[in-house]
Amino acid sequence: MRDLTQDTITDYIAASFASSQSPRHVELMTGLVKCLHGFIREVDLSHSEWAKLLAFFYRVGDKTTETRDEFMLLSDVMGITSLVDLLASTKNPEATPASPLGPFYLENAPIIKQGGTLCRAGEPGIPLVFKGTVTNEHGVKIENALLDIWHNADSGLYSNEDETQDDMNNRGRIYTDEQGRFTLNTIRPKPYSVPMDGPVGDLLNAFERSPWRSAHLHVVVSAQGYESVITELFFSDCEYIDIDAVGGVRPSLTHEPSYINTERGETLSIDHHFRLRPLSQEPASL
Repeated sequence: MRDLTQDTITDYIAASFASSQSPRHVELMTGLVKCLHGFIREVDLSHSEWAKLLAFFYRVGDKTTETRDEFMLLSDVMGITSLVDLLASTKNPEATPASPLGPFYLENAPIIKQGGTLCRAGEPGIPLVFKGTVTNEHGVKIENALLDIWHNADSGLYSNEDETQDDMNNRGRIYTDEQGRFTLNTIRPKPYSVPMDGPVGDLLNAFERSPWRSAHLHVVVSAQGYESVITELFFSDCEYIDIDAVGGVRPSLTHEPSYINTERGETLSIDHHFRLRPLSQEPASL
């Protein structure tokens, strides 16, 4: 019979995961065990504190629905999502940097044509022309790359948290043309508070943390034969650019405001160059 102590329990549990046929699975689980056990020792976690932590995770699960991912929100405000993004970017320095997906993504947004409109007719807000190109790491233009784009309304709310908006308002997908270009019309997104009506909001309030996100466009760019990128585009004049609640801002993803004249009058314009990396030929580790 093993005589397990606080000094031996970690190695005992870590070793129990060593039977997997995947070396990466073993590395992930043993690393997680050692990290969690190290945290418990470092802070001398009590039974009551552990019970409260479990209750918090139960509440996160209860708040999560098909249209609201509270676990993703928790990952975002803890900086976990951004850290994973930043680590990935160091491995692919020539590709467009990643930034958090966020909790409000919806699949199957409508396909729009070149020069089409992302928002509903009469949508209030500052007009915005969003255009750009998609290329590989060497500048070769990619035809039929797909950009999945979404952002919030002038109210600061996304369509799936606002009953007054159509489900797919300010959402759409567009394919690049033969020159790898795209252009569409929409409105400038607004800064907004992350949802504060759940356990993650309670966490932020308890530590008096700012819940505000800098205004941004969400974009997922994909193309056959290339690694997809999930990212965001920001505006340098936003008051929350330096205190974004999830640490998603990247200098190369931030745009100085510029304006052009269109039939909608003076219109904000963003022109962004997305770079995709070819799919790795290495076998998947998971």
